[in-house]
Amino acid sequence: MIMQALMDKIREAPSRYIVSILIILFILLPFLTPYTALASEMLIFALFAMAYDIVLGYSGMLSFGHAAFFGLGAYGTGIMLVHLKAPLFIAILVGVILSFIAAWPIGYLSIRRRGIYFAMVTLAFAQMFYFIAFKWTALTGGDDGLQRIPRPPVGPIRLESELTLYYFIFIFVVASMLLGLRIVNSPFGKTLQAMRENENRARSIGFNIWQFKLFAFVISAFFSGLAGSFYALLLNYVPLGSMHWANSGEVVMMTIVGGMGTLFGPMLGAIAVILLRDIIGAYTESWNLIMGILFMAAVLSFRRGILGFLKERL
Repeated sequence: MIMQALMDKIREAPSRYIVSILIILFILLPFLTPYTALASEMLIFALFAMAYDIVLGYSGMLSFGHAAFFGLGAYGTGIMLVHLKAPLFIAILVGVILSFIAAWPIGYLSIRRRGIYFAMVTLAFAQMFYFIAFKWTALTGGDDGLQRIPRPPVGPIRLESELTLYYFIFIFVVASMLLGLRIVNSPFGKTLQAMRENENRARSIGFNIWQFKLFAFVISAFFSGLAGSFYALLLNYVPLGSMHWANSGEVVMMTIVGGMGTLFGPMLGAIAVILLRDIIGAYTESWNLIMGILFMAAVLSFRRGILGFLKERL
């Protein structure tokens, strides 16, 4: 009876325990990885994957254009810091707002399409921004990327230390995670899940599915831009590849490996993919091939992703 009551309690509030475990993992992550910058990269892509899951896992929209929002956040923050010498929070805010604003017209024009057509339209928009960044050399640095991005201090806190920067990012990631949890558990999030399962039925009972899809797309872009802003701070430059379609493909892989529609699963998937990429890349230049094989094995073995597998086992 006691065991049954405990299991019922866990089923009632699983998110609370998952959030606690993730926060503890994030606190300890810099001490578990080979170097602190790798932990920061894991944290940034965990945020990016969580943002992407709102579109793919909860709304059922396969986007191949989220690298545009990630890159806009990175370039917006980097340009403000390099060219305008703006304070750090203003620079991050500009990067996030840039992604947020760009998401409205892209989302409005994309969500009218379904399936592969939606994916191709978002991919086309992302490549458009990629070539703008490639050609606008005076502003973005072109193929060389935007270089020499400083890390301005936040009051008495100096971010030159990789560990200090990690915990600075950690605060925003945890806040975003809690906000994301509130969004997906709200009536808005439940409506997205209903639309994902049966769009026609959701439309028949009166939901404006285009409006809900657009809001989900914009919210996802907001968090993606925030992740891109932190990526610029971590690297001290913005690589052109941050806007490339391969970056969008990578976050799709993280989301599927971690577990779509779970919010936290993609965060675990991002940590696993970044760690494996670093380990395999240290031994061979053919890490892309090995990562592809591991991705196929993970999809075939863990149909519900890492988090789904852990839930079934535990």
